[in-house]
Amino acid sequence: MKNLSIFIFIFIINLFLVSCNKNIKQDDTLPVNSQSNNYDIQLYNIYKNDKYFLKKYEPNDKCYTGIFIEQTEGDFIKEFENFSNTNFAIYMYTQHLNDSYPLSWILNCYSNMKTPFITILPPKQKELMFNEKLLRNLAKDFGTLQIPIFVNFYPLSKQFDDKNEQYIKFLQDAKKYFQLYSPNVSLVWSVNKDFIYNEKDFYPGDNYVDWVGIDIFENLNYQNKLDLMFKELDFFYKKYSSKKPMFLNIAISHFGSNSYNYNISDKINEINRFYMSIPNKYKRIKMINYINLDTFKFTNLSNKQNYLVTDNKKILNSFSSALNSDLFLNSLQLSNNNQEVIEEYKLNCLGYKIDNDTPQAFIL
Repeated sequence: MKNLSIFIFIFIINLFLVSCNKNIKQDDTLPVNSQSNNYDIQLYNIYKNDKYFLKKYEPNDKCYTGIFIEQTEGDFIKEFENFSNTNFAIYMYTQHLNDSYPLSWILNCYSNMKTPFITILPPKQKELMFNEKLLRNLAKDFGTLQIPIFVNFYPLSKQFDDKNEQYIKFLQDAKKYFQLYSPNVSLVWSVNKDFIYNEKDFYPGDNYVDWVGIDIFENLNYQNKLDLMFKELDFFYKKYSSKKPMFLNIAISHFGSNSYNYNISDKINEINRFYMSIPNKYKRIKMINYINLDTFKFTNLSNKQNYLVTDNKKILNSFSSALNSDLFLNSLQLSNNNQEVIEEYKLNCLGYKIDNDTPQAFIL
């Protein structure tokens, strides 16, 4: 019976083989696990060194750090960094398609040598969601100062669920207008982590975005545990890392309305994972932005979460300590577009060996 189960296991593996006659080099593999009965079966992640070209404002190596904070009066950037003992390259802002150009906010960033990262959401009036005139005017506004800006245009979320054709065309039009009127803008695109496996139906195409990213909100559930993200990041990274620089917009809760209890330690562990482990593992993640927000002030939300890193001393100390690393950049790198770089990245397949035979590969 034992031999029969081993035979069935090997048979199932072979059903999934694609290009299985293609040998892979031992040097390009990294063991993931092994199991042994009568047979020694070992699985491997497969890595490849390949060339790619840097996109607009992509650093050669290392990673930008950024933050969203609620705007206050005065020089809120300098006040925040003095208070938090941090130094960010990126500051975030959110507006609707039909909102006025945030000139004073952008000038505040510029005077502090910070790069704006502005998220554009649809107008509150649904009939204006794909209005071309508003789009054209927005692109003209963003070319006014000719300073580097990241524009995260229409991040993918459930509001676009049944509008994928209109959505794709509108993002393609956005690239056309921003290229024409505001070449200083790097047009980026993000996906809510809950839409990772459906994003292919909404992706505008490689020619229409410069960076891709994930919007990650890790909330506390009724058991007071964080809803962690693991496999979604791996899936998304394998799909895009060979052709696009990537960014993460993250928010990690330590108090939620599901449990009405604090969980400081899990939040600190997640901060360390995102800022210490992930940049080392995923080399083409070139920007990590933290969303410093408490949603308990929004009365219309049923699931309220506190994502702040500034209301608890232990969290803030861990956050500023994690950011104090040679991995991170606190200013924009104006590298040449199309500079060629050779980078190692993980392929979307696994290798396997049976009884120390020549490694073979199968697609996941």
